[in-house]
Amino acid sequence: MPTARINHNTHLQDVHRMLAVHSANMSKEIGQLSSGLRVERASDDPASLALADGIRSEVRAITEGTRNIQQTFSLLQVADGSLNEIAAMVNRMRTLAMQGGSSIFNDVDRQNINSEFEQLREEIDRIAGSTTYNGRQLLTGGNNSLGPGSTAADLASTTGLSDIRIDEAIPGTYTFIDEPGDGLLTIGNGVQTQTVSIGEDLQPDGSVGDTEFFRVIFDRLGVRVSLTGADVAGAPGVYIDGALDGQQLVVEEESGLTFQMGPSETSNDVSRVDIMDMRASGPILNLTDISIVTINDAHNALERLGNAIQSITTERNLLGAFQNRLQLSVATSDAVVERMVNTESEIREVDVARSITNLSRSQVLSQVATQVAIEADTDIERILSLLS
Repeated sequence: MPTARINHNTHLQDVHRMLAVHSANMSKEIGQLSSGLRVERASDDPASLALADGIRSEVRAITEGTRNIQQTFSLLQVADGSLNEIAAMVNRMRTLAMQGGSSIFNDVDRQNINSEFEQLREEIDRIAGSTTYNGRQLLTGGNNSLGPGSTAADLASTTGLSDIRIDEAIPGTYTFIDEPGDGLLTIGNGVQTQTVSIGEDLQPDGSVGDTEFFRVIFDRLGVRVSLTGADVAGAPGVYIDGALDGQQLVVEEESGLTFQMGPSETSNDVSRVDIMDMRASGPILNLTDISIVTINDAHNALERLGNAIQSITTERNLLGAFQNRLQLSVATSDAVVERMVNTESEIREVDVARSITNLSRSQVLSQVATQVAIEADTDIERILSLLS
């Protein structure tokens, strides 16, 4: 049996070590209870922290995908609203064609009816062209963009070109012909060319005046550009006659709309929908060359107008079905997020009942150890009493 020692009180050292352990446990439990987190830093539980952070990142991605879907609803509703008006106008055109196909109206009456008929056709084109969402046209069968090799735009600091509009251009490569001193600017796509006179807008030295700019419209090709002078806001360069010679614009068409619904690039997380060209002059409705100035014209127009109405109905049905699909996706995402948040909570947050139990246990043990430390000094006191 060990006897008491003077230089080393091993019992008191044991008590001191256990006091330190209980104090550390109390600090840990108090920290977890005050923050509500079991895993607050990497040292608490590295594996659990990595898992919880991964889940949180995925939840944020799914939540952002749901927000994208909500905004997609707005875009599709804009398109559907315009299609509803286009359908109403095509139905009105059909009504006018039925009137024109009847012998109760004479040729003068049909001319008057045809005036409204043509106005409706032009209004369909206007609505289809002006139906946009955040600058993107929805009912013209795709949106054009400048592709690689568009040197006229890439070298704008040298060419003085700005405000390039190609929405109505046919996809392809357009090349400028710009001979110095002739006051003419030509552009062509290999099939068709158009020349516009610009000499009267240029200074004697062939440049555009300071702080001045003017638009050049190639209406037959659907291309519009602005030539700028010095100190024009948003324009990086100055145009001088001949600067565009040989430069190109590459027009590419984006055929569909893409919506990011999830955190990956797979088909599960990316949805695409194509909205057809709903202009009266487009290939779907194909109403450009019809009229109702004669009975035969009116009769021939009825079938094509019926087909146009069917095409509009089909397009609206496709958009409606796509919206219903997205609505189901929102419901699924909400359910997934709810369960993943609950899982993260179980991993990351503290179990209050267990933590309070551990805190009480550490407090009791700490108090007991404090009392025992007093008893651990008993042996030293006995030795001192012998020496006194």
